[in-house]
Amino acid sequence: MKRSIILLTFIISTILCNSAFSEEKKSEEEILDTDKMVVTSTMSEKFIKDAPGAIEVITALDLIEMNAETLSDALEDAAGLVVTTESGRIIRPSIRGTGNKHTLVLIDGRRIVSGFKDMSGIEQIPVEMVSRIEVVRGPASALYGSDAMGGVINIITKKPSDSFTAGASASFGQTTYSEGDEYNGSAYAGSTFNKFGVFIAGGYRDKDRFDLDDAAPDDSDEISMKSLGARFTYDINSSNSLISGFEAIDRDFAGLRDLQNMDRERAINDKRLSYFIEYDSRLTQTGTLMLRANRSEHENDLTVTPPTNPIAGSIGDESHAERSLNQFEGRYTDMLNDSHLLTLGAEYVEETRKDASGMDNDVDTLSLYLQDEYQIVDPLYLVMSVRWDDYSDYGSEWTPRASLTYSIKSNFRFKASYGMGFRAPDFLELYVPTYMKQGKEIYEPNPSLEAESSESFEVGVEGEYKNFQGRVTWFDNSIEDMIDAVYYMSTGSGKSQKDYYRYQNIAEASMHGLELEGSLKLPAHFTLTGNFSYLKTKDETTGNELEGKPEHKGSLKLGYSYKPMGIRTNLRVTYLGDRYYETGDSEHTTLFKAYFSKNISKTVSLFAGVDNIFNRDDYGNPRYFYAGIRFDLNQEK
Repeated sequence: MKRSIILLTFIISTILCNSAFSEEKKSEEEILDTDKMVVTSTMSEKFIKDAPGAIEVITALDLIEMNAETLSDALEDAAGLVVTTESGRIIRPSIRGTGNKHTLVLIDGRRIVSGFKDMSGIEQIPVEMVSRIEVVRGPASALYGSDAMGGVINIITKKPSDSFTAGASASFGQTTYSEGDEYNGSAYAGSTFNKFGVFIAGGYRDKDRFDLDDAAPDDSDEISMKSLGARFTYDINSSNSLISGFEAIDRDFAGLRDLQNMDRERAINDKRLSYFIEYDSRLTQTGTLMLRANRSEHENDLTVTPPTNPIAGSIGDESHAERSLNQFEGRYTDMLNDSHLLTLGAEYVEETRKDASGMDNDVDTLSLYLQDEYQIVDPLYLVMSVRWDDYSDYGSEWTPRASLTYSIKSNFRFKASYGMGFRAPDFLELYVPTYMKQGKEIYEPNPSLEAESSESFEVGVEGEYKNFQGRVTWFDNSIEDMIDAVYYMSTGSGKSQKDYYRYQNIAEASMHGLELEGSLKLPAHFTLTGNFSYLKTKDETTGNELEGKPEHKGSLKLGYSYKPMGIRTNLRVTYLGDRYYETGDSEHTTLFKAYFSKNISKTVSLFAGVDNIFNRDDYGNPRYFYAGIRFDLNQEK
């Protein structure tokens, strides 16, 4: 794996340098990711090569070839991003070591309310409706607010198409030990009728628990999840349109935990519902208006058998909690003097939380933001943004950002960004004790926490040459008063060991590193894609590394596609380096996965695959085999 990473680094560096002096026009077959449209980095449509910052696009086809059942599966190989498991089975992303509370997850630009333990578990977001996922690494608070200090993950969903589309899939999987049986199914349909369009998708997942050593905690929970979503569009006229929709998720999961020195069965029911309506208008030839109202709701019920005793001094009760988020946003975009694209927006967000103890918590934020996309000269593009947020609990803050793109040649670009951020502590960090890692870790709250502030800078080069595309990015983040769970003691030993942490403000934390990304079309219908991230973190108070941040992470994918025979297959390898913990470093992990699909007709294909091919036991999940069938009227050949 390390040799592959060194080879990838050499290839990217060499060809990018050559690209600075060699410029070739690409044929239609050689068009790469730079020609995809993205919206997240500026809130306006841009080709990925023109958009500021480091952006990665995960397509619907990528999701299929990963056998991604949830968003967490889809993000495992993303550059500069680590997916971590928190509080039992809640999975959260962390970009560039900034932490899972600094990465904002959106659906079509809409916010979703936090879930159990005040975390929005990305494993709960289904993929049936996903058109693509845009991952923006780097400072984004100037457009999206405090949660976007590290970056943004924006899930772009499918919309009604002009013609009728429909599809379905079903699969079955099992671990190498004949445990953990998993059944998955999904279906979708949509079309447009005159001015009205509709798209509906749903999915079902049922997974048995498994435990390799027959001792608490279970290695995998029993999971049942049902999801349903829809989009409805109406074209009022050529300049005005409406879109509305919803996403509904009902999930149950249960497993054995070692809680308060006793084996206990913990079961949770999560219900999530989000719905919205949006009005889009083209007021002038260059001016557009967007008005949107969005509501997101979450409810959880937790039962522990036998029941646990309340932790001394704790406030709040997560056995039953209800959360809601109301978001109202307006945005106007227009050209000024043929060289400035101005975006002016306003947003109001109201979040409420109520738990079984009767404790209520209401927070509201009023925000204004302004962005100027300035084409200074033909090769030089500058984006300047500023956002003002007025928090009900923490006063007001300004967060600016500046990004530039300089096109040295049409196939070689230099990019740089600088931004600031701000994040207030959430309710869990302030008041509620939390069990993490299946009860092995106890995180204690701290009502005296201060808000965080950050500065972020990145610089990089990217380019394309013939069948190659690559990017090299260096970044530097610093967070003052960073909120982190700081270890202070352990009790017990072996599987009974409990590690205790308390949320504290670190005077300053720093994170810097390097990201390499590359994609190469090889002869005989093969492609090679990969990325590698180097990350160095430091608690400036103690001089130690930050816990749980891998210094190295990389992935490689060798793909093969032969359309005349309807064959798609790939072999993927992911490397996650050692991570520092006060209680002892974790070992590095290298995972191999394989996927194969074959069309048996124009609309039907069979697929199969295996995860963790070499059954690495340090991964936590053993070797997993799966197979299934997929029906798609618009299946790519």
